[in-house]
Amino acid sequence: MLEFFFEKETRLRQIRRGPLGPYMDGLAQELRHDRYSKSSARRILSLAARLSQFARAGGVQDASGIDRPLLERFLTEELAPEGKFREGPNVARHVTAHLQRIAVLPRVEIPAAQDPEARLLAGYDTYLRDVRGLQPTTRGEYQRGARRLLRWFTARGHGRPISTLSGQDVLAYVTDCIGESPDQYLGKHVCCHVRSWLRYLGAAGVLASGLERTVPRVQRWRLSTIPRHLPWDQVQKTIAAVDMTRPAGLRDKAILLLMATLGLRAGEVITLALKDIEWRAGAIRLRRTKSRKERVLPIPPDLGAALADYVLQGRPTLDRPEVFLRDRAPIGPLRVAGSVGAIVAQHLGAAGLPESRATHVLRHSLATRMVNVGVPIKTIADVLGHACIDTTAIYTKVDVARLHTAALPFPEGGAA
Repeated sequence: MLEFFFEKETRLRQIRRGPLGPYMDGLAQELRHDRYSKSSARRILSLAARLSQFARAGGVQDASGIDRPLLERFLTEELAPEGKFREGPNVARHVTAHLQRIAVLPRVEIPAAQDPEARLLAGYDTYLRDVRGLQPTTRGEYQRGARRLLRWFTARGHGRPISTLSGQDVLAYVTDCIGESPDQYLGKHVCCHVRSWLRYLGAAGVLASGLERTVPRVQRWRLSTIPRHLPWDQVQKTIAAVDMTRPAGLRDKAILLLMATLGLRAGEVITLALKDIEWRAGAIRLRRTKSRKERVLPIPPDLGAALADYVLQGRPTLDRPEVFLRDRAPIGPLRVAGSVGAIVAQHLGAAGLPESRATHVLRHSLATRMVNVGVPIKTIADVLGHACIDTTAIYTKVDVARLHTAALPFPEGGAA
């Protein structure tokens, strides 16, 4: 199987040397089965061969002699000086997982890259989940905001620990962020994320409590903006332009239709399970939603056909409950909501439409279309899964037909 990835005989002999040599063909077969690209598989196999040579130089004659201390020395002594430390643990996991599957090696704990911020961020995530009750997608946004502040302070703090963060530092950070992106919406979110992070650090005893009060408040009036949306003909154009000859195209069309016809959030798309599709009833049951309220939505015929095409013809054969899987190795579920946003942006760009903030544009477009055809606001809120009907009220501002009837006539003689 190595011949599928390498052609030169000298290279094949090199890879088959050492205690891992007899197992390299099996590892190559697994990588091909998992649909790794040739370039990725070559990189993994080449580093695995280096691990084999490193083990042989250390006196290991059989693959069963590979243990944690050897892996740690390989990562720190062999790869770290070359800047490959991040890739090393991944390759070590591939090798040891393969050896464990064929019963050559007992379970080995693979050393992970040391992240000095991991413990703080893990505690923050627990706080956001258990105290604030936030969903994974929202927690991810708060985590990114927290990590961004930590990295900014590391770069500007001249070796100072985070416990020395002051109000002046906080104001400087917020000023830098808002200066980079003066958008009022983003500025408010930056301040909100920083305030939450400082509040947690104060409660955890890392910082003095009350530091969050130094974060300025950015005014943004509720319902002051119009949701970014697309006309329905442009939504149809985007969906029609998807290349249906590839498995990824079958998947992407189903995702676009879910968002454009049922208004699913990106997080709801990635967590949608096969058991949530009630084929005979013609409905989708959304169990894990942002508002924590289960809702059942009917499946339109075109969406049903797209889902069936993907599940029967495009979905990789993998024992996973999620409907949508990655089309590239390692095959598995879409990990983050940003993956859905990237899919939407890709197809908007292919259709010649703006890609910015693409994650919710199809959801906004559906809500706007429903308002314009006279669907009651309560029904729209139920479809979108809004916990409060006031959240849906923003879409009433795009009801052009009704706003036209409410417009006052221009005073006579105004043209003069």
